[in-house]
Amino acid sequence: MTVVLIAEDDPEINELMALTLRMEGYQVVQARDGEQALQCVKQQEPDLVLLDVMMPRISGYGVARTLQENPATSHIPIIFVTAKHEMEDLVHGLELAVDYVCKPFAMPELLARVRAALRMSKLQEDLRNSNEQLARLAVTDELTGIANRRGFDAHLEDELWRARRFGQSLAIVMFDLDRFKAVNDTYGHAQGDVVLKAFAEVLHHSSRRIDKVARFGGEEFAALLPATDTTGAETFAEKVRAATEALEIPRESVDGQPAPPIHVTVSGGVAVAHAIDQGEENITVLTRALVQAADRCLYQAKGSGRNRIIVDTIETLSASAPA
Repeated sequence: MTVVLIAEDDPEINELMALTLRMEGYQVVQARDGEQALQCVKQQEPDLVLLDVMMPRISGYGVARTLQENPATSHIPIIFVTAKHEMEDLVHGLELAVDYVCKPFAMPELLARVRAALRMSKLQEDLRNSNEQLARLAVTDELTGIANRRGFDAHLEDELWRARRFGQSLAIVMFDLDRFKAVNDTYGHAQGDVVLKAFAEVLHHSSRRIDKVARFGGEEFAALLPATDTTGAETFAEKVRAATEALEIPRESVDGQPAPPIHVTVSGGVAVAHAIDQGEENITVLTRALVQAADRCLYQAKGSGRNRIIVDTIETLSASAPA
């Protein structure tokens, strides 16, 4: 049920508005002054506030400013209902509210304005939700549900700033599923997608809440491990490698007979920066250097037999790190 808060110090007007709104099916919360209105908002967030301007303790303008300045309540639409008719009051009121109704007013007009404000609020909420969903999709890998390269890179920059500021280590692990092309060629791309999702699950369940795991594309994945030293990063990577080797990925039955599961392995490259160059202003250069270091280790792991982890420890990460 839609909740409307009425903040009005005139008891007759307060009760009249409350009665009318209840008859229209709204749930009504009533306050007699600005201070009580703010308390009501804390107890039960309304969908709309009808707000008198001239009230004891805290004026309607004061209430509106308080609600606007709080991110948790700034979205609540406000309609001023007041006896202040001057143009200056109207202009000031519309800077703080979605509508401004002057007393005396007709109840049908007030109800029409309430409905219009609620419609607009619903449209804005839908737009916010859509934008949030689009923002999530922009940084999420559609197949696996973990982060994509864009989401990982943004998180990496934030974590690198944090590591440099607090003097913490930072690790990246690059993973690549071994001979994945053969999986696609042998079992088909749909089955290959099942393998990718299974590995993403291993990666996700092996990580901590502060870690960030991502699919870079194809069969390449990455993990960002904040505040993690060489031992911790190598332990994580080996845990993922062993769990992947132990996977038994189900296949579709063949001619009604159960098919043997698919087994895969993964190679990993670990780069651990124990310190971050304090003088380098271009953070993108540093993130690229760390990713490249992990990529070099991954390349070595693939070239030396696969299904293994190669680790590189960087004492101080800088733009001049070897490429």
